[in-house]
Amino acid sequence: MEKAILITFLIATTSMVYQTLAQEEFSRKSPEPFAYEPAAAYEYDHDLLDHMTTQRIKFLQDCSDKMSSKCGVEMTEGLIDDKPVSENCCVNFLKIGRDCHEGLMTFVFATYELKDAASEILPRSKRMWNKCVETTAAKIGVPLAFET
Repeated sequence: MEKAILITFLIATTSMVYQTLAQEEFSRKSPEPFAYEPAAAYEYDHDLLDHMTTQRIKFLQDCSDKMSSKCGVEMTEGLIDDKPVSENCCVNFLKIGRDCHEGLMTFVFATYELKDAASEILPRSKRMWNKCVETTAAKIGVPLAFET
């Protein structure tokens, strides 16, 4: 059951990010079909989940439940376009905690569809976290920043 919930989260999150990245990539390159292999993606992501402990899956599910969907969308757009997020979403973002943020980002960008974007997006996610710490941490306490 937990894997089914996490898979739903994974599909929803990666689909949104993947479509945006695909559109961005398409606009940067000459027009050519965007290759996507559903069977390979399913097998890769299924193996990714199979290698995770039940406790890790539960941890990531709990983390994703703490983030509002509005802020999740805003953060995803911020990661892709390298833009800051609103103060309200920074507060929501920081409240999920650094371990949750890092775990979710590592998991989402380990998926088949997004693994190639990880080297570009993961540093952005750390910058976004640090910026939120810098601008809004005083409202909720002082979470740790990522090392730069």
